[in-house]
Amino acid sequence: MQKPYQYSAIHKITKEIREFSDIFMRPYQPSGVTDENYEWVVYIDTRYAAKLRLYNYIHKIPPYRPYAGTEIGKSIPILNF
Repeated sequence: MQKPYQYSAIHKITKEIREFSDIFMRPYQPSGVTDENYEWVVYIDTRYAAKLRLYNYIHKIPPYRPYAGTEIGKSIPILNF
């Protein structure tokens, strides 16, 4: 199972499809191009949260613990004060 994407952008003329999870990764609109000339349509997947929960359940990504199994934080302080 691939990690789900929240947004899909479809080019009106070439029908190219781009998928992304961050709204800031949307297709770039150059300055000087008006809204009526803009050729991308962006769709938001409303089932994204459920798909992401299922993806995380299937893949069981372990939590990030960089100091697991070491003395850092136990006998050696993490901070110097």
